[in-house]
Amino acid sequence: MKRLQTVRWVAVLCGVVVITLALGDSSRSPLRQTALAAQVNGGEDACSLSSLRGAYVVSINGFKTSQAPPQFTISAFSPVMVIGTFTFDGGGNVSRALTVSVAGNPLPVADTGSYQINPDCSGSASFSTDTETFGFNFVDSRSLAIVTTTPGEPGAGTLVKQEIRDCSTKSFRGVYITNGNGLGTFQSPPQPTDAFFPVSVVGSWTFDGKGGVSRSLSLNFGGYPTPYVDSGTYQVNSDCTASAYFPNDTEPFQLIFIDLKTIASGVVGPGRAGASTLIKQTLQD
Repeated sequence: MKRLQTVRWVAVLCGVVVITLALGDSSRSPLRQTALAAQVNGGEDACSLSSLRGAYVVSINGFKTSQAPPQFTISAFSPVMVIGTFTFDGGGNVSRALTVSVAGNPLPVADTGSYQINPDCSGSASFSTDTETFGFNFVDSRSLAIVTTTPGEPGAGTLVKQEIRDCSTKSFRGVYITNGNGLGTFQSPPQPTDAFFPVSVVGSWTFDGKGGVSRSLSLNFGGYPTPYVDSGTYQVNSDCTASAYFPNDTEPFQLIFIDLKTIASGVVGPGRAGASTLIKQTLQD
């Protein structure tokens, strides 16, 4: 994504790095896991192009350098965050709709490409934009691990099948838990990674089902731990993409439903870098 090079002034970062995309109960099914095991072992149901069909939510955190690789200092790189969807047709074609942030500058990317799958359930995808390539491996019938294989762009993340349709504001209701790590900078961008400071966060987002959201976080900001509470608004689209905005920090997020319990989240404000998940709190006695 070599064209994404400019960034605006930076405010406070509360975005977080992806830890693990939580899977719904259907992914835990012994039948699903047994079927995939047979595929990985090279049985009659070995993986093929048709093993990937439909929309998968992608979340990647990584880095980018404009210098010729390999580079062995972090100052040669800038942070990268990717959130969006890959849509596979089951026949070797894939389209993607992403928000990509390089050094804190978020811009949309929408294009098409092709993919291949090997019998051992590994595979690759390539896109014409910036000649980008990816490698991936099936974890189970619903999720894949993905890594960028484009020179100068190290990064890894997840692809998880989107299993929800026809979302609305009411789809966001209740308490969702988030945790992870991210980066931010107060220097005038663009800046290399060593100009950024670390941010760690754990806490809750509470959606009211009507367009209002509040956050109660334990925040470690550049090494300084502090509680953080604020509120904002959210909007939901029928394709189960959404956005949230917190005016205190001028902080926007892109959100994508994976299922009723799991939401992919990426901070898309200037000068921030981090993608994460929001997992619905389900306490039992």
